[in-house]
Amino acid sequence: MRPDPSLRWRCRRGIREMDLLLQTFIDKYFDTLSAEEITAFENLLEQPDLDIMDWIMGRSDPPSAAIKTIIEQINKAAEFQPVSKSKSK
Repeated sequence: MRPDPSLRWRCRRGIREMDLLLQTFIDKYFDTLSAEEITAFENLLEQPDLDIMDWIMGRSDPPSAAIKTIIEQINKAAEFQPVSKSKSK
């Protein structure tokens, strides 16, 4: 299944690096997503850019397990390993 053009357009964000990550994810994995994962991806796109970037970079946790799964797939598509959150001493 090909993504709806409006979904691809919604992947264009205010941060160029995020545009590349989201477009790479769609190009590599969209055809394999279940209906639930597509819904989670659409929910992800409703979130503020800086929150999404924090989740991708591993600086904070996504608000749901479904979005966390999508974030993991985005990182896999980009062959990106987020840094682990540092623990306060």
